[in-house]
Amino acid sequence: MRLRRFKAANMREAMARLREEMGETAIIISTEDLPDGRVEVTAASERRKDTSTDRRQTEDTAFSPVRDQLEMRLKARLRGEARADGTARGPGFVSADLAAILQDQRIPEPMSERLLNAASAHDGDDAEAALAHALGMVLNFQPMGEKLPGSIMLIGTPGAGKTVTAAKLAARAVLAGQQVDFITTDAVRSGALAQFKAYADVLNQDVADVRGPDELALMLDTRAELGRARPCIIDTPATNLHDRAELDHTARLVVAGRSATPDNIVEPVGVLAAGGDIDDMTEAAQYFAQLGCRRVIITRTDATRRLGGTLAALATARLAAAEFGIKPYLAGGLAAATPRRLATLAITKSATSAPRPNILPRRPLGDAEADTSGDLFGPSESTPA
Repeated sequence: MRLRRFKAANMREAMARLREEMGETAIIISTEDLPDGRVEVTAASERRKDTSTDRRQTEDTAFSPVRDQLEMRLKARLRGEARADGTARGPGFVSADLAAILQDQRIPEPMSERLLNAASAHDGDDAEAALAHALGMVLNFQPMGEKLPGSIMLIGTPGAGKTVTAAKLAARAVLAGQQVDFITTDAVRSGALAQFKAYADVLNQDVADVRGPDELALMLDTRAELGRARPCIIDTPATNLHDRAELDHTARLVVAGRSATPDNIVEPVGVLAAGGDIDDMTEAAQYFAQLGCRRVIITRTDATRRLGGTLAALATARLAAAEFGIKPYLAGGLAAATPRRLATLAITKSATSAPRPNILPRRPLGDAEADTSGDLFGPSESTPA
């Protein structure tokens, strides 16, 4: 695949350039509004032939929902419809507004008080700027940058999104002109290697799979002996925090990464999904810290409405926020973690500004029609009444 970025004054102009240079078959991966008012479109097209029908079918299936979503968004924007992402806000916020936002986000009370005290020292009535100032005082932020400074090992609990995060990091590095290597140690989860190779193929990167800490240490030593200077992204099996064998296995992988030469030491980085239970997220973050992680990538910030667990986990484990997963797409799927961005996320998601989903009411349990073989929304055509 070949990745290209197109920047233009508006979406119509960007799409015209994209179609002219890459053709009608190009796959749109992401769109983004730039700070200077322009727009940026990232697209991909075939660069090398693949005679495998199965592979083509897999890629088409993987991209079709992304393409459908983007086409709808592009059509709406080309018709001149306004965006409804809640980013436009006027002045006039006061401390009561900020307190309501923190409460809505389920920020623990002690931490909320610290944030409010820090925000009160900010000069101005803009809640977003005040909250950003407070977050910068209370939490740590260490973005990774478009190009990776060195090799990293992603660690996370089941469902945290380590593999897709690895692909997003690699996509950003490739678009910035940096080549990376993929290494997976996940030989446990069914289909894990195939998934990792599918992402790597899109980015024209190779994947090496190793079976355990000893093989990983050997591969890292071999890379050093061969002078392989490019950074690598290492995916690990999901770690169940209640399984001693899995905890020990992940710890041994981290030790193997540290045993590399001083110039090629692998940094362990935690991957934590937003929106989880506060205690579970805090427990996972503390485990990352015990393994030697200094920072963590927060995934699924686009798919959750409350960030209280995220803030509590970062503060309790004293970990720095590195990146936020803001989109499901490979290109543009990560954003550098900064106090301002986190403040924007919290305010946008707050009940005071974010749209609420329409939830169908559940029928009372005593309703005779409610007992439909477990169907909460009544009988279907195929379900006898």
